Amino acid sequence: MGDMKPELGETNPLGKLYRKRVAQHRDLTILVADWNLERGSGKTTLALRMAGAMDRTEGGVTPAKATLSPEELTEAYTREPPGSALILDEGEAAVSNRRSMSGVNEALRKIVGMGRVEQKYLILTSPGVHQVDRDIRNMCDIWVFVREVGEAQMFRVKFNPIGNHELTHDWGTLRWPGDLPGGLEETYRELTAEKKRRLRGNGEDGAGYVAADEVAKSVQQARKEAERQTRDDLLREIYSNGEDMTQQKLADAVGLSRSRVADILTES
Repeated sequence: MGDMKPELGETNPLGKLYRKRVAQHRDLTILVADWNLERGSGKTTLALRMAGAMDRTEGGVTPAKATLSPEELTEAYTREPPGSALILDEGEAAVSNRRSMSGVNEALRKIVGMGRVEQKYLILTSPGVHQVDRDIRNMCDIWVFVREVGEAQMFRVKFNPIGNHELTHDWGTLRWPGDLPGGLEETYRELTAEKKRRLRGNGEDGAGYVAADEVAKSVQQARKEAERQTRDDLLREIYSNGEDMTQQKLADAVGLSRSRVADILTES
């Protein structure tokens, strides 16, 4: 996506989806997480750049549109004008524990319950995608996994209600410079200061940090997700190139049902 100018690129899939949602007067929700559950990988910078590119209001992405609080996100969703991009930057401090995470889930449920026709573009950051409840993950249109500073992998997410599972499609690599465009620095400083205040306020109980067992579980889940995506891409490639390859043969080879393989092959 280059430098993430407001047009979001004429050919990249995220830009196309964004423009389609604008034309439909619909919301767009993006989850930004770290591939290895690491801090300092640039999730906040990426979220701000994406918000700055998507926001269509005169004021742009002000500090009032970026928060660590799910309650404040809900308020901003109803308060800010149509075309606003909003950020819930919960990954570094506020919602790294189960209690706070439930607040994020509740806030997003409320927002989705409003009908997703407010023309708002939501960007949620999290240490790992699997730390977000499954039903909330399914509400997101895009997952972005940050591999390292300035580089991430992007996936389009849909939900199969019959199979009760996510359908993901690799939308390629996303790259961005480390610096922020003019006008976003104040919002970044406000978020950083609030993170520090919350981390200092947690005392010795570790409320702002992820428990070791949760990290291990999330890493394992993230790896499984990556392995599944690689498998699915390989199945699609084999099926498209193999004249005598049937869905049943593929299903037998990988230990899946034929219907599941059919879902994988038809993902778009």
